[in-house]
Amino acid sequence: MTHTVRQNKLMSLSLLSIVRLFANNSCHPRKLSAKRAQFPRIPLLAAALIACVHYPGRTAEGGSTISITDARLWDHSSYTRFVLDMSAEANPQIYFLSNPNRVVIDFNDAKFAIPRSPSRSSAPTGVISGYRYGLFTPSVSRLVLDLKTPATIKRDFLLPPLEGKPYRYVIDLEPSTNSEFVAATANNTVRSRENAININRTPLANDGVFTVVIDAGHGGIDPGATGRNGIYEKDVALAAAKELANIIRTFDGYQVVLTRSKDIYIPLRERVALGRRAGADLFLSLHADSIGSMKIRGAHVYSLSETASDKEAEALAVKENKADIIAGINLASHPPDVSSILLDLSQRETNNFSAEAANVLVHEWNDRGLELLRKPHRQAGFAVLKAPDVPSILVELGFLSNAADVKKLSSASGRFPILNALAHAVDRYFKIIVPGH
Repeated sequence: MTHTVRQNKLMSLSLLSIVRLFANNSCHPRKLSAKRAQFPRIPLLAAALIACVHYPGRTAEGGSTISITDARLWDHSSYTRFVLDMSAEANPQIYFLSNPNRVVIDFNDAKFAIPRSPSRSSAPTGVISGYRYGLFTPSVSRLVLDLKTPATIKRDFLLPPLEGKPYRYVIDLEPSTNSEFVAATANNTVRSRENAININRTPLANDGVFTVVIDAGHGGIDPGATGRNGIYEKDVALAAAKELANIIRTFDGYQVVLTRSKDIYIPLRERVALGRRAGADLFLSLHADSIGSMKIRGAHVYSLSETASDKEAEALAVKENKADIIAGINLASHPPDVSSILLDLSQRETNNFSAEAANVLVHEWNDRGLELLRKPHRQAGFAVLKAPDVPSILVELGFLSNAADVKKLSSASGRFPILNALAHAVDRYFKIIVPGH
């Protein structure tokens, strides 16, 4: 079990390193020499990926030589992405040069071991026309990225080792105007990280204990849905969260954390951040919806997808994602969502775990003969599910607009069967599904 915990928590820790790099590093450009060594031309790919990372040059640990072993390139609709595999964490220095347009990346104590493949360098890709590298000084290796068009850095970050993969620098270059590139060249600096998000997570111990974070939807100024008997969704969700936590705590090997334990509003972004800071291995958001048709009833569960599985799922996600507006939160004052930056890097793997958790829950509900909505597992873009490194599901306990459901959800005894099944599904997920991955 301990080995499984480490594998699962490693996924949780992976993006922490990225976020810390976003927040804590700055650029220290170095004056360039007027003379430049000639470098052998190599495959088109690797030059760019380092091109964005701009930390003071130092070797990761003990001063050992870093080996740059592979590179990959993608041309997205609005930017060009490079991923560079490395044997250890590196802190390259970045410069922009014009006439012709180039990005220069210097490494201390690094060697290039990227496979040479003519097919990789045969054609320009995105904003990149090619690259070359070589030893610049006895202790500095230089990589020069040739730009097909002016470009600037959209984002850059480091991915730590994960599931057999080495350290990876990820660099996105987006087309820019010539004046923007000239300005970057004049400054010889790259994008500031002053506004980056800094989420400090608590250290995770490989102690065989899984952390389950339970989020009671809505709260405070945001009541959520209103039941036929006048009960508020926020009150049902809070009571259910506390009851579910008590049930899970009867099992061995779990720590349970609540995002809220009283009637208070928590912004959607902060709910995600709370889960990550707690070191969540699974995030459960509890809700109870209300719709126009009073005949529809039954529990159901959602996992994250940017494309909704159906119109009903899409409509619910839109409604739930307006919670911050209802609570009077100024969204424009918030920094960019971590998920919007890292979704395409980590979210796919996280989504797989989330979908597995949702499927386990549906099976548990079915095995116990509980009332479920048609298509009980659905997908939509719920903001509260967007932690890039924490499997997350949103559980709708039933419909407050339905007489039978609202009666059941208004009492602890009525809620117990569905919450008890949810607790056992959580236990099954960690004991059966997670070890299988």
